[in-house]
Amino acid sequence: MATGLGVVLAGALILAIADVVKTGGGALTVMALWGLIAAPVAVGVGAILGAGNATWGEGWIRRGLAALRDDDALDRMVAALMLAGVMIAGVFVKLAAKASVILVGNVERKATGALLLGVVLVAALLVISLAAVPLYRITRKIAGILPSLGPLSRSVLLVVAGALLGAAAALYVIYTKLDYQVLPLGFVYALAMFPVVALVLAVLFYGPLAGLRERIPARGILAGVGFLIALVLPTLGLKNPSEETRAAVMNHGYIGPMSIKILQKALFDKDHDGSSTFFAGAQADCDDHDPDVNPSHLEIPGNGKDDNCRDGDGKPEPTERPPATVDAGVGSGSAAPTATQPVTLSGGKNVLWIFVDTFRADRLGYTGYQRDGKSLTPRIDALAKDSVVFDNAFSQAPNTPRSVPSFMSSRYPSQLKVDSLKKSYPQVLDTADLFFETMKGAGFATFGETSHFYFCDRKRYPDTCKDVVTWMNSNITQGADWDNTDAVDIPPSNKDNAGPRVAKKAIAKLEELSKGDQKFAMLVHFFEPHSTYMEHEGFPITEHGTDALKQKYDYEIAVTDSYIGQLLDTLDRTGLAKNTTVIIMADHGEAFGVHTFAGEKMFFHGQTLYQELIHVPMIFHVPGATPRHVPDVVQLVDLAPTVAALFGIAPPPAWHGRSLVPLIDGKTLPPQPAFSEMLPEPKWDHDAKSMISADGTRHVFYRISDGLWEIYDLKADPEEKTNVVNSDPNSKALQQQLTQWIEGPLSAGAAN
Repeated sequence: MATGLGVVLAGALILAIADVVKTGGGALTVMALWGLIAAPVAVGVGAILGAGNATWGEGWIRRGLAALRDDDALDRMVAALMLAGVMIAGVFVKLAAKASVILVGNVERKATGALLLGVVLVAALLVISLAAVPLYRITRKIAGILPSLGPLSRSVLLVVAGALLGAAAALYVIYTKLDYQVLPLGFVYALAMFPVVALVLAVLFYGPLAGLRERIPARGILAGVGFLIALVLPTLGLKNPSEETRAAVMNHGYIGPMSIKILQKALFDKDHDGSSTFFAGAQADCDDHDPDVNPSHLEIPGNGKDDNCRDGDGKPEPTERPPATVDAGVGSGSAAPTATQPVTLSGGKNVLWIFVDTFRADRLGYTGYQRDGKSLTPRIDALAKDSVVFDNAFSQAPNTPRSVPSFMSSRYPSQLKVDSLKKSYPQVLDTADLFFETMKGAGFATFGETSHFYFCDRKRYPDTCKDVVTWMNSNITQGADWDNTDAVDIPPSNKDNAGPRVAKKAIAKLEELSKGDQKFAMLVHFFEPHSTYMEHEGFPITEHGTDALKQKYDYEIAVTDSYIGQLLDTLDRTGLAKNTTVIIMADHGEAFGVHTFAGEKMFFHGQTLYQELIHVPMIFHVPGATPRHVPDVVQLVDLAPTVAALFGIAPPPAWHGRSLVPLIDGKTLPPQPAFSEMLPEPKWDHDAKSMISADGTRHVFYRISDGLWEIYDLKADPEEKTNVVNSDPNSKALQQQLTQWIEGPLSAGAAN
């Protein structure tokens, strides 16, 4: 028992010290977390060693290794059994992988699928295990060929070789087959090193350093004291940590982010509402017995309880307050549509809405960005010179399943009319008022040209989704004739080069429409800049690591620009250009490891609300509009109301954005902040809100699930590397402004 305690606790101490250095603070908290992990492991290892000593006598491991070394027949038998076990395990893993795709990956009710998978695997293991006897006859012959190496038996060599090969295979899969940048590898590596360090210490202190071990007095007492310290540390280090400690542990630690989340969900969330009483600071769940009370909940004024654990029960707003009121000051924040202004500008006859997935605003040539000494987007740049460009447009969500229904229904993500906000891919309800329904009701022919699983609609277009999981149904195609042919399933979509076929069918549709007199609204979706980035002919990849990711991403944008150019050429060739409004925008941006969140560097999207993910392009080419760059802060929820206003269509009451036509027409609108939301979902259980101030100089990022506030000076620090929450003189006012939006317009809008 003492040996197990000592070796395991010593290994944990070494790794904890490394973790403290990585975290850069919160030493007591980090040590406490390692104590939580080490204590049960130490007891388990100690119990195994103690039971072995009681059964076979002290030194049973050394004697067993010696027996394998000296008894060739025994060594051969053990090696043969291990080989047979590996073969059976290989078949079992392959079966488990196939079954998990069928029973879990392809069904919407994951919990039910997982339960069924468990039953199937238990039954399969019993059947597969019957193959052990005939396999053993074969592996005995193989084991006889294997050599030993000095004092190491063939069985020991097999274990070592298997561990090395397993680690190499895992690393190969992680770094070549997966988007490893989004995996919590720090946590995985730290835990993987735990048994390695403990085993190395055991080998050293029972081998070359045995003499040193023998000279340590009262080793058993020392091990016991260490174990008691490991038990006491959590009480001292995890109770009421400071804001600085929580930020350091949650952002930079190896095991902190994941272990805190596990503890919060497993032990400190009694009402299972996703909010915890543990390690949450001032934003802890104030009623862990009521799932409708937590920091992520919207405040319901006048219901007698503090729904969002901030400042008591909110008071109902005066009924006479106009819903379109916007205060441009620091305390402002209504996102309701502004009062109607005289419109002197028309959108022409048609609208072509070009939606580029995962397109950062700072990758456009007209912003000054270049690769290989030239712009990546010459066709977009040329259009921008003759268009109204919104330089400060912001998405309301950092991923497609939240952003698309948000801008298509002009509502914030938490206000969406969907079957469940907690799903990875919520289904939009038929009662939602979507953009194309409004346009179709005004006499427009409406079309969607896509080739992506998100736009699958088996009810309306059953033949276009045969290769996509059966549960995928965003229901976002309401109101349009949608061509989503050749869409592939979720995993292969990341390596799908859909752009050429989307451009081809969009061009064909435009040519067809040009021959008639029907006014139309069409959306065209290009997926290319989304990871996994594909390589294209004529764009050789010369960089490595993160720089290679950026280069591949940039070239995906360059290729997409050419597809957009084909559409623009079609408008010119068919004569549609003179009376067609063209919009170019994106649903969200992309990250390349600039920020750390939950202990991991953030790559790709969907996991934060930093500017790199929410600052997006927005270009309006309106016939007759004077080209200009508009510096005003605007939002994607403003898109649908703006298009409607350009064509004199009244927006549905359910839309919460405002028309930007006055800005396109050279007039002004009251300054207004931009708000974004990151809602928890099964694969990323984090909740956050953010606000770009109305003057565009500050970004307030409220990490609700972590209970942390961040504020960035966008002019001095555009990459958002320095959190000024404790130094900005307007910090409290900015925090209050975002809080007022959460408790006011956002809550009111969600109820309507």
